[in-house]
Amino acid sequence: MGRNAVANIKTVNLDSKTGPLVTIMVAVDIDNPAQADAFLEEVAQKFLAHRMLSPPETAGLLVTIIGDMPVARFAQRWQQLKQADPTLAFFMSQMRVAKVLRGKPTGEVVESRSLLEDPATKG
Repeated sequence: MGRNAVANIKTVNLDSKTGPLVTIMVAVDIDNPAQADAFLEEVAQKFLAHRMLSPPETAGLLVTIIGDMPVARFAQRWQQLKQADPTLAFFMSQMRVAKVLRGKPTGEVVESRSLLEDPATKG
């Protein structure tokens, strides 16, 4: 059985449709979907620690998954973590853009979803 790991986390300056956007990029490898829910707690804590060190104007989050976890499952679990953690909820409320992408090691995007919407309201 594989393991789950945060492969990379960094803050970058991106250009968006509305101008510059300071964004936290998190790359995760999910090779053990059975342990993914617990692993996402670790991802959330790493995001929080990184966000506290990032510039105050940070308003973007991009999570990239390499592995078999569907983005819908990630978004649902992230929503649960956000509801349970007021600090995570606060920082997510500051985001103008927050997405999770699942891709292949080749760089091809398989699927994506916003983390700003409640996944229960999406089909």
